[in-house]
Amino acid sequence: MAAPSGVRTCEDFAEFQDLLRVMRTIDDRIVHELNTTLPTASFAGKVDANQTCKELYQSLMEAHASREKIIKSCIAQTSNVVKTLREKREKAQDDIALLKQLRQEQTKVKPQLEERENKTYPVFVAIKYKTQVVAGTNYFIKVSISNSTDECVHLKVFQSLPYQNNGPSLTSYETGKTKNDPLSDF
Repeated sequence: MAAPSGVRTCEDFAEFQDLLRVMRTIDDRIVHELNTTLPTASFAGKVDANQTCKELYQSLMEAHASREKIIKSCIAQTSNVVKTLREKREKAQDDIALLKQLRQEQTKVKPQLEERENKTYPVFVAIKYKTQVVAGTNYFIKVSISNSTDECVHLKVFQSLPYQNNGPSLTSYETGKTKNDPLSDF
């Protein structure tokens, strides 16, 4: 399922979540899709199972590619906005409105990590991610936390299924990572 036309930004986090929810429809209904797409024994001669399976696979791959493109675009867009705001902030240290704007642009997961670590991260830029579909989606995210070193943190963020109406939740994390460390399930 491709992205709805005209909705390609991540400025509104709730809108971005809704977009991903819509784009996950085929994943969330995979059992139903398989049951209704592949023929039973009574319909075996009436439907080309190979062609039907190829079409379902193609549909899944298109949905995944489209979602990945949107997520990467959002990461890049947000990173650019945060970078621009940081540069402005360095020139105007006393501008409270600019600081608030910068904080709003930063990820919603950042405060969860800062609370658990009892530490603040002035640099917090997602540089790579992987997904795992479970009863929802696990996002494994590599986040750069330093401009001067390769220091990173790996995050595991869970996004529940749409009907549960829950936001992203930091389920675990690993500190002491570098940009060269592989991003894997933990």
